Amino acid sequence: MTVRLSAVVMAVALPACAASVSDHDNRIFSAHAAVKLSAVDLPTAYEADASTADDRYRGRALEVSGIVRGLGVDSRTLTFAGGETGPSISVSLHEDVAAAILASSTDGQRLTLKCFCEELDQHVRLKSCVTPDAPQ
Repeated sequence: MTVRLSAVVMAVALPACAASVSDHDNRIFSAHAAVKLSAVDLPTAYEADASTADDRYRGRALEVSGIVRGLGVDSRTLTFAGGETGPSISVSLHEDVAAAILASSTDGQRLTLKCFCEELDQHVRLKSCVTPDAPQ
């Protein structure tokens, strides 16, 4: 019985610790944002110390506010402006809400999203993004 329970716990826990987060991870709807920060502060933290930033943010739900600096041509992405010298933030919207978010967003607009933080890879990548008040 203990072995089975351990296997179930590992099967449930491992995806949450995985290196990659799906663009369509439904856990975001019920996840509580671990941290609220600006789209300037997040890439600045990665630029200062990527390892520490990964430990603090990677795989966690974050509430990020920033200025939209590009709407994706694929109907599911947008970019937040980073600091003047820092990397920008690449945002993959959850497919269930992507159309609504993009329809109400414009370049230069301030926007707040709740997302899972994936990592820094030229840009800080956020996945499964929804508005903080998105229904569960």
